[in-house]
Amino acid sequence: MKWIGLELKGLLTIAVATIRDDGTLVKANAGFLRLINMEGEQPAGKRVAPFFIQPDFALLASMEADTEGRIYNGLLTLGDYMTQARTLRTRIWRVNSELHLLAEYDIEELERLYDTVLALNRDYADAQFRLAQTNLKLQQREAEILTLSLTDQLTGVGNRRQLEQVLPVEISRAERTGEKFCVLMADLDHFKKVNDTWGHDTGDEVLIRFGKLLRQQTRVTDTAIRFGGEEFIILMPHTPLEQATAIAERIRGAMGSCQLEVLRDPITVSIGVAELAAGQQGTEFLRRADTALYKAKASGRNRIMVG
Repeated sequence: MKWIGLELKGLLTIAVATIRDDGTLVKANAGFLRLINMEGEQPAGKRVAPFFIQPDFALLASMEADTEGRIYNGLLTLGDYMTQARTLRTRIWRVNSELHLLAEYDIEELERLYDTVLALNRDYADAQFRLAQTNLKLQQREAEILTLSLTDQLTGVGNRRQLEQVLPVEISRAERTGEKFCVLMADLDHFKKVNDTWGHDTGDEVLIRFGKLLRQQTRVTDTAIRFGGEEFIILMPHTPLEQATAIAERIRGAMGSCQLEVLRDPITVSIGVAELAAGQQGTEFLRRADTALYKAKASGRNRIMVG
């Protein structure tokens, strides 16, 4: 029987091949060559065993033939598993030391199916990318909303909600690590007079200037907060009392040299400083700083006191 005649040679709707037991190709039609990505070639003698993925060629070559010489009838996956592979309904016979393969699958339909799958995969990848971009934008927006919810809109420093979140965390960290933790409580001197004399717009400008000054004079590990009105709190983790007092003095000096054109005199600030004591809760910690601030104001303002 002439296994691969002219009527089969150019067909793409079936795959036909003759392969030796050692996995080298004797002859194949266009359909089979298309499966192994060798269209237009006739690579006789080329080893094609690696293109047999499931079952592999060694297993097929070792199978016993039935009474009709057939050794396999079922699904066979052919191709390169790293790039492109196809599964076909296949029958294989043994003729002496050669295997005759007939794949009864519409290769053109398979190509269309493969192209459809590729298109779906591309669409899925595009959708996944767009979804990831959308999720990133949502996360960024959520972060922006969270930041806004913890920020005093006038001065740009934190608000009381941020104080409620950060203070217990820093106290717990200080207790766990044994590191020093200080707090500054600052109050702008004679601020009511500014509002009463020059108006609330000028008062707001003073608050904005002080918020900017605090962001400039404190460290990234510090948290500056507008506690209310003209009163501000600065949480200073990893900071001993002496260092916190020096930073407070730097803030006081910087504010004293900050002059608004509309004001005849510079605005000064009084600051109370406290260092966290062992076992102390947040309320008592802030109360000590507030008591020190009261003493600073009672002693003439524009000064620093330690509580």
